[in-house]
Amino acid sequence: MLSKISMLLLIISALISCSSNDDVVITELGKNRQLWISSQIENYSMNERISCFCAGLLEWDVFVENGEKVSVEFDETNLPPDQTSQDVLDNARTIEDAFALIEGLTTQNVASLVVEYNETYGFPTLISVDFDLNIADDEIAYIYSNFIITN
Repeated sequence: MLSKISMLLLIISALISCSSNDDVVITELGKNRQLWISSQIENYSMNERISCFCAGLLEWDVFVENGEKVSVEFDETNLPPDQTSQDVLDNARTIEDAFALIEGLTTQNVASLVVEYNETYGFPTLISVDFDLNIADDEIAYIYSNFIITN
């Protein structure tokens, strides 16, 4: 009987800690998204790099005008034969797309979600997700750097 109670308490504790972490991620998302919106930046460029155990081109610079992706630049020697420049543009994210990614991940059952934000403008600089702690090679990280406001 005692072991059943201990097990139940352990499960409840785990659920509470997960819920608490989710609440922190959601709170930080809202706070930083509002900071980004208040900055009213619509023209910028940034580097987006994807770190995962996956194939394909995983790094590019995305250029955004009026909040919309207009182009990407990347090392064309790294472009696989089955991927086009349009595919890269389609896969590139704006900052709003990155916020939407985080929001979507908060509604999924993920084992771990770590997000870091730029202190000045509030945009994500790192989105790191592990979908299942018991599965190797399912982790993926999105890293945003070299943010430049353009005119």
